[in-house]
Amino acid sequence: MKKIIIENIEFDVEKGKRLLKLKYNDCSFPQLESEWESIKPFTFEEIAEFENLEERRVGILCLGIERLVEEVNPQLLNSETITKTNTYIDENGELVTKTFEDTYELYEVAGAKLSKNLDNWRRVQDCHFVKCKDVSTEREYLIWVDIASVYRTNKGEREWFDAERDKNKVTAIQAIAWTIQTNIDEGNIKKIVRQGDCVLIKPKNSELPTLATPRHLTEKEYRKLMVAES
Repeated sequence: MKKIIIENIEFDVEKGKRLLKLKYNDCSFPQLESEWESIKPFTFEEIAEFENLEERRVGILCLGIERLVEEVNPQLLNSETITKTNTYIDENGELVTKTFEDTYELYEVAGAKLSKNLDNWRRVQDCHFVKCKDVSTEREYLIWVDIASVYRTNKGEREWFDAERDKNKVTAIQAIAWTIQTNIDEGNIKKIVRQGDCVLIKPKNSELPTLATPRHLTEKEYRKLMVAES
């Protein structure tokens, strides 16, 4: 075994084993059965110091929300509940409309808590996550966001972001919108449909050229153009 793949990301064997132990209570991997009990799972503090962003994202997924909250006690920056209406076909083939409340929360984990034993130049910056629910299962998720990029996406790409001054200006809805990317220019989106991790975006004019570099959705687009979720 040379590599371990988790969520389509390759890890070296030792790191992969510790992430698997973090994610699963019981061993479902024959190759690891003999050493499973001796494998030490990662802590959030260790995961936060992963240099690779994708490895850090997978580490957070393996850790899970409950343990994250227990270990680092994140600070709630913003919370908002919005009313949504979904239209879908039920198991009887009938068209059904459902109105529900959807709550989003934006959290900050202080970098000082995560790297207190490191030199100043190696310390981790504050981390930010948006908490949301799966519409179908009610399962909760924490998704990492770059709060500076969220700010600029909604205020203007040339705007300077000062963490202490501006972090409380970023909303949870802006953060969840930022997690969706598209190559369709702003103003040319007709509607957005989301099914789990799959996001479908229909342009108003399909003949217009698409962007060379994908962009993040704005809060305004998320609020007005998201017509169905499941």
